[in-house]
Amino acid sequence: MELDTEYVKSVSSWDSGGGILVDIVELKSGRVLGITDESVVLYPSMAALEEGEADEAAGMIVLA
Repeated sequence: MELDTEYVKSVSSWDSGGGILVDIVELKSGRVLGITDESVVLYPSMAALEEGEADEAAGMIVLA
């Protein structure tokens, strides 16, 4: 879904396998937020999200 926003490029969902669904907020900077029912994680890119390589400096927000 394309949006008319300042910082958000697109929003989508992804089934990463094993019953884990991730809502994805792709930022115009190229970084990506992965959101599950338990956490919000910042990734440097979509490829990094798919590989599970979070932005170590940003860390994770635990929701559960």
